[in-house]
Amino acid sequence: MIIYTSDYKAITFQAEDSLLITRWKPSTESLDDDKLKEEIKRSLELIKKHRPQSILINTIDFNYIIVPEIQEWFDNEVFTVYPEAGVQKKAFLVSKDLFAQVSLTQHVDDIEHRTFESAFFDNEAKAIEWLQAS
Repeated sequence: MIIYTSDYKAITFQAEDSLLITRWKPSTESLDDDKLKEEIKRSLELIKKHRPQSILINTIDFNYIIVPEIQEWFDNEVFTVYPEAGVQKKAFLVSKDLFAQVSLTQHVDDIEHRTFESAFFDNEAKAIEWLQAS
């Protein structure tokens, strides 16, 4: 079921699988840091409300470079919410854009407040299979 949509992304929640899926849109190329933070804060509200065990982030059309300051913000403001919400696993479908992909993997690799497993995939079915595995 779709629980949020904007110019930049759509979020669905599959209650039967406790799975929240975010699909970023190509329009992310027009994002700025403040708008990105607004979008992420909205996601956090939904994570707190629905308490998914697993999250899939489809970044194939994500066209925004996550700079170190934003990476730090994610670590301190976003990933600290995951334990209280019950998030255990997070999978990423990676962008074909090399620079966006590098900034994304670096952003995840440098997490200080890691309380969840994460992995990168180029196939949504494989990502969901990994998320649903015990």
